Amino acid sequence: MQTIPQRFKETAETYAHRPALKYKYHGAYVSISFSDLAESVETLAKGLRALGVSKGDRVAILSENRPEWVRTDLAALTLGAVTVPVHTTLSPLIIRHILNDSGSKVLMVSSQEQFNKVALVAGDLPELEAIIFLKLDHPENFTAKKLLSLEAVMVLGKDAAALPAPDVAAEDLASLVYTSGTTAVPKGVMLTHRNFMFDAEAGVTALPVTENDVLLSFLPLSHVLERTAGYYAPLVCRGCCIAYAESVKTLVSNLKEVKPTILVSVPRIFEKVHVGIWEKVKKGGRLKRRMFLWALKQEAGTTRHFFADHLVFKKIRASFGGRLRFTISGGATLNHKLARFFSRLGIVITEGYGLTETAPVCTVNRLDNIKYGTVGQQLPGVEILIGRDKEILIKGPNVMAGYYRNEALTREVIDADGWFHTGDLGFLTNDGFLIIIGRKKEMISLSSGKIAWPEQLELILNNDRFIVQSLITGDGRSYLTAVIIPDWPEVLNNLEIIGLASREPAVLVKEEKLLAYFKERVEKINGQLADWEKIRKFVLAADEFTQEKDELTPTLKLRRHVIEEHYQKEIDGMYQ
Repeated sequence: MQTIPQRFKETAETYAHRPALKYKYHGAYVSISFSDLAESVETLAKGLRALGVSKGDRVAILSENRPEWVRTDLAALTLGAVTVPVHTTLSPLIIRHILNDSGSKVLMVSSQEQFNKVALVAGDLPELEAIIFLKLDHPENFTAKKLLSLEAVMVLGKDAAALPAPDVAAEDLASLVYTSGTTAVPKGVMLTHRNFMFDAEAGVTALPVTENDVLLSFLPLSHVLERTAGYYAPLVCRGCCIAYAESVKTLVSNLKEVKPTILVSVPRIFEKVHVGIWEKVKKGGRLKRRMFLWALKQEAGTTRHFFADHLVFKKIRASFGGRLRFTISGGATLNHKLARFFSRLGIVITEGYGLTETAPVCTVNRLDNIKYGTVGQQLPGVEILIGRDKEILIKGPNVMAGYYRNEALTREVIDADGWFHTGDLGFLTNDGFLIIIGRKKEMISLSSGKIAWPEQLELILNNDRFIVQSLITGDGRSYLTAVIIPDWPEVLNNLEIIGLASREPAVLVKEEKLLAYFKERVEKINGQLADWEKIRKFVLAADEFTQEKDELTPTLKLRRHVIEEHYQKEIDGMYQ
């Protein structure tokens, strides 16, 4: 099997004059061709070599999605170095842990904001020799480490001798990807060139991608889902063009500008879009609401559906750019009702499943065989086994080489027969579709001996139009409780119906009328649940769970232990 640089070089030669990357510059998207990208990668690789980077050295990247991320990654891999992506949302202490644990020699940092975090811990990074920056306000004031601009490194590369023949094999380590740490300090997952290339090639076999596709990238490249599904698979393996969103906040406008054919996302984004669609429908008046509801009920393939699509759904798809062939959802469980809703609009969501340790994709729904409520069938070459305790076990060329400098933990999760124990629980349908129940470590054991799966219950709660986020708790207790974040725009739009005057969330969460209103809605949800799954008590919270407060991972999963710490007083109060 080829290495990542070998495959990229081949693709770049095939599609030399086609656009490889697009980014926003002075208000407009500009393109970088495959030939220009390949040339800049080689120049940067020579510049890194001049800085002393060689095979096996770790090169860390602390940057938002941008062409420089890809250039640095490919340049480091060309030298046989190991890239260490660092999430831009991490605190200085966690960044210090990752850089020290990985033994990173060089760090590429994108902005003053990210550099400031590194500067706070620079004195505690003994193995870091140089920092390469894209843009800093006052670089001359920093003397703790060798500091160079990316342009300066490129100049070094232009003046350097040609690169020798690559000494990199498919089995060599390509990256140390640190897990998002929902339950503990991030640990380094060792992923080889084979891990990535196998998974990328298998992925584009299951979901066909061509050089004519355009992908809008907004999930962090520091997360392995975007790295494989939103970078290696489309760009390196298929010659697809990748455009970078300016940020999640500008996603709506960037979709219209780029007009992508493929989008890789997480459930939280689809949830927000779903809420936005209904808000527009409600604001459009009674006739517009009736028209939208009528359109949703029309059966595909009928004349009525044709008119519904032309009059209603086509306009919604235009907000996504109007050219989407399909979208991919991963990183967390997607509510199947949400997937069906978007399908009605003509927006196909293919849900998949995987982990950082599996590079990451293990299963995915195919475009011609989607089963909602499942995460699809296994990729070709990937084996799945359901253990006696319902734990999902994975075997295949995508399974990591192990945890960096932690053989004991590696042996815990990869058994003697090569099966990776995911920690996720689930089962396979008769036709091979995987259904996820929940995380083994996150299951709630009630004092009665009954088991509850918080993620599934949270999905049901969050499906209510007045609830945007929730956390179910109750491990070791006699009943379940919840911290609920109301959908404040929805609440504010219905204040008159609820009978409230205040518009301040911090005040509203204590209002008896609002609590009574939510109690009615929770009781209605409880009617769908088994007795031990019912939410007996809840509290309303004013502020959403965020990455800035370390309550969410970079892929927007709940960091349960952090949220429980933040709301410990409120949670304890529900058991008194």
